[in-house]
Amino acid sequence: MAGHVSTQVPALSSVPPTKFGMAVATVDGCVLTAGDGTEPFSIQSLSKLFALCALLQRNPAVWDHIGWGPTDSGYGSVAELERNLGRPRNPFVNPGALVVTDRLIELTGDAVGATIDLLASTSGTAVINSDGRVALSETVADHRNAAIAHVLAEHGKLVNAIDRVLTQYFAQCAIAASVETVAKSALFLADRSADATVLDSGSVRRVNAVLLMSGMYGAAGDVAYRIGLPAKSGIGGGVLAIMPGLGTVCVWSPPLDTDGNSAGGVAAIEEFARLAGWSVF
Repeated sequence: MAGHVSTQVPALSSVPPTKFGMAVATVDGCVLTAGDGTEPFSIQSLSKLFALCALLQRNPAVWDHIGWGPTDSGYGSVAELERNLGRPRNPFVNPGALVVTDRLIELTGDAVGATIDLLASTSGTAVINSDGRVALSETVADHRNAAIAHVLAEHGKLVNAIDRVLTQYFAQCAIAASVETVAKSALFLADRSADATVLDSGSVRRVNAVLLMSGMYGAAGDVAYRIGLPAKSGIGGGVLAIMPGLGTVCVWSPPLDTDGNSAGGVAAIEEFARLAGWSVF
């Protein structure tokens, strides 16, 4: 597939573009992997989903602080944040993710730890770490998120100090996990059983709705049209999709398309969904 490995985070630019891993997990306990399916990669913005869910476990009213609508301004828009008087458009654009991290720090003292704990407890993976080299690379290079944090603080949307929020946010994005781990971790978003314990059913429904509208940024409408599944991407090349009632599929393929989503990941999930008959429509 056409695309280029991200250079936005310098530490990610050396990842081999030929890497490819895929995992499918179902609510009845089946897990299948292919390629580099058990190799950890930098999950980047996939972490936004798990940080949001970790926050919702502790404060279901988080939607008071962030919106849930789609955006056509990109995930790092400062202008859109200013137009909305500092209220993030949704939890998956960078301003919203920074607010989520800030509130997790307020409630837990360690947003990265809370996100990793959720990933580990739902996947059964004993050890999940944040890659310090990648986090440092983001800290040095990511001026845009620093600007966004200052705008949020100017509008009174951050509880904690800017430097603390940014440090935790970059470490959160630098979490490394395999597609197998991510697919298993996200199963609670597909589980419609009455004994679901990770999130209440209302929160699950809302998270999946926002994923469908906003998880793939400017390509969300295209992905909904072509694939028909709530999905989330990250510049590390990961894409996760949810089929409520059935399961999840996660793909890692580092080259990104012009929307910043994994070109191979989206293509693989589209073909899998076609063959499996997975669609919410």
